[in-house]
Amino acid sequence: MVIHTYTDLPLGDRAAFELACARHGFAPIHFDISGQIDPDDPAHGELLVVRRGAWAQAYRIDSRGQWLRQFEIDLNSRFFRFAPHT
Repeated sequence: MVIHTYTDLPLGDRAAFELACARHGFAPIHFDISGQIDPDDPAHGELLVVRRGAWAQAYRIDSRGQWLRQFEIDLNSRFFRFAPHT
């Protein structure tokens, strides 16, 4: 699956992403999301890159939704809080 925006996410992931954003005072539009093959480990799949302003974090996509838990941890730690929206 090619991911260019959050609307390209599987329906369950998209809903969880929207809820995580809302819980932390964001809207999905505050983030740029794209998928890319892991350059260091192409055999193990795709990375999901989430950007807000100058800040970016890459999450490994798996069938268990681990990236969503990691994204929420980053939101809890305010990783994306002070990044200006572009």
